[in-house]
Amino acid sequence: MSLPKLFYGLGTILFAVFAYLQFNDASQYGNHDAWIWIVLYGFAALINLSSLLTALPNAILYVWLGFTCGSLLFRMQDDQGNLHLDWLNPSQYWNEAGTQMVQQTNESGGLVILIVWAILHLLVSKRSNKKRL
Repeated sequence: MSLPKLFYGLGTILFAVFAYLQFNDASQYGNHDAWIWIVLYGFAALINLSSLLTALPNAILYVWLGFTCGSLLFRMQDDQGNLHLDWLNPSQYWNEAGTQMVQQTNESGGLVILIVWAILHLLVSKRSNKKRL
């Protein structure tokens, strides 16, 4: 199996599992935004599955990357619109007592995972397209 196929297969499985795990969000945090994460992770799984089956246009990957970057910037704002770059620091993922995850920082981490994967996906896609030429 080629490296791109392995990468896309891993992404399909990884993000499908992430989407499945989001079903506990309502009980864990007492809110009901799990559907947002199911869609985000599900779409990432779908992009990887599509890439596994056929070459996707890079435009789709760039739109996905732009969307996730914009979502991250939006998510890192508080209710007054102040940007909190410190929410990207994994030490901020837990409350001061260390007993519960803080939702805003936790979600920022999820978006960072999506962004990093989108960048890697673009790199793998471009490299594999060059080999086909």
